[in-house]
Amino acid sequence: MGITMFTPAPLPPDERRRSDAARASGLMNRIADPALSQVADHIRHVMAMRWCGITLIVNETMYVIASSGGLLGMYRRSTSLCSYVVSDPDRVFVVLDAPNDERFAGNPSVDNGLVTFFAGAAVRDRDGHAIGALCITDDAPRASFSDDETMLLREFAHDIAVSHIP
Repeated sequence: MGITMFTPAPLPPDERRRSDAARASGLMNRIADPALSQVADHIRHVMAMRWCGITLIVNETMYVIASSGGLLGMYRRSTSLCSYVVSDPDRVFVVLDAPNDERFAGNPSVDNGLVTFFAGAAVRDRDGHAIGALCITDDAPRASFSDDETMLLREFAHDIAVSHIP
């Protein structure tokens, strides 16, 4: 039996500009902002998930700047499922059953039971850079994530960008 190691998401081609835009967005100063926390709480309830987070990814760090059902904080980008969202921001990234998905074998959030289901949509600045992600997770697998749910998550991410990024 071999050991399988989690492979981090690839960096997007515009990583330097994307990371600079994330840093310049002003969202680093909004960690634990009550308005963003209220948005995360609303989305978590509408989507019927255990956790919802709004993240900002700068260089090698993912910042959870707003959260409902979990913790705020700084995390390694290399183990973040949200990093998959910014690496391919034109699609909603969905993992229906992470513990049974070989791409995530060895990922600490999956191995410790925090993430079974995951979906994330890019949060973009006004220039279109994917500076972070709106992510939802659950501790139970899902059989599917519908087109309507995908569209709703993408709309929520767009609303965050329009309403909360200067």
